[in-house]
Amino acid sequence: MKKRLVIGLIIGLMILTVTGCGKEPPKVTDQSAAKPEAQQFIEAFGVVKSTEVKNITIDYPSEVAKINVVEGQRVKKGDVLVTLDSRSYSELINNKELELKTLQVELSSLKRDYEKKSTSLVNNTDPEILRYLNDKQHAEDLYQQALEDLAAQQALYESGALSLNELNEFKSTVDAKKKAVEDAHFLADNTRKGIQEKLDQLQTSIDEKSLQVTSKQLDLQADQDKMNKSYIKGNDVIVDVPNGVVTDINCSQGDIIMDDEGKKLLSVLNRDSVVIEADVAEEFIKDVRLGAEVIINPQADKAKVYNGKVISIAEKAVLKNNETIVPVRISIENLDSFLLPEFNVDVQIKFESKKQSQ
Repeated sequence: MKKRLVIGLIIGLMILTVTGCGKEPPKVTDQSAAKPEAQQFIEAFGVVKSTEVKNITIDYPSEVAKINVVEGQRVKKGDVLVTLDSRSYSELINNKELELKTLQVELSSLKRDYEKKSTSLVNNTDPEILRYLNDKQHAEDLYQQALEDLAAQQALYESGALSLNELNEFKSTVDAKKKAVEDAHFLADNTRKGIQEKLDQLQTSIDEKSLQVTSKQLDLQADQDKMNKSYIKGNDVIVDVPNGVVTDINCSQGDIIMDDEGKKLLSVLNRDSVVIEADVAEEFIKDVRLGAEVIINPQADKAKVYNGKVISIAEKAVLKNNETIVPVRISIENLDSFLLPEFNVDVQIKFESKKQSQ
């Protein structure tokens, strides 16, 4: 009897178990409900870098009189970085300017002289030419008069009123008048040739002087251009960016700068032009996309959060600290005065897995 009861109980338990396993699962009322998306990140280490670094270089004779800044100092446009003593160079430029003005005056004088002589030659107003032209005209008048007189003398000879000797003597006088005309022509032409030769010599002098002026102008301009820079104002080296940081000071008070060498005094980082340079491990670079959103946390204050985007991905991997990485550049969208160049930062680059994107 007991055995049957135990068997009955076992059978009953089995029926209850089968009945419980056969219940239908609760129905999902909305099959189209969106699955929650789990945001994924690629973590990397980065450094804040300025994309605009201006090297302050001086390449003319001067002396560093005073250094007005220290390494890492924040500066604004117009601040004096270094004071120079460049009196010797300024004097050199002044002397070259005086030399150039002297050459220009000489050139102008030569051109005026040439213009005057050239005009007088063309218009026959040169005193020498005028004198010989007058002499030539006078000789021609005398010769013409002699020819007329000769015709009268010839008529007298033919009428028997004049002997042959007297006629021949008069002819000799006419020949002399003719020779005087020829001489006057010769002297006038020679005078004209002489003036033309002087004009040619004058033109050569003008050409040579013009070359000297051009050479001096180029030389002076090259010297002036050395001081004609956005960061040079008189004897002061100034900041020419609105918001900068001094770095890499490479000079000391009393340093002498020679004109045959360019000396870098220091550099100025533009704080308004910074990016994050991050190192992404090669196994994760396949998931990094241009324009991907990035969360930036500076190690100087991990509570601060900056937003950015991937703006460039290097086309070449590099070996760094025995690890192959791919350099990535990230913009900073909410840049403030706290985030300084060379700060270390942690970055999280957002991405979607292939399953999620499908």
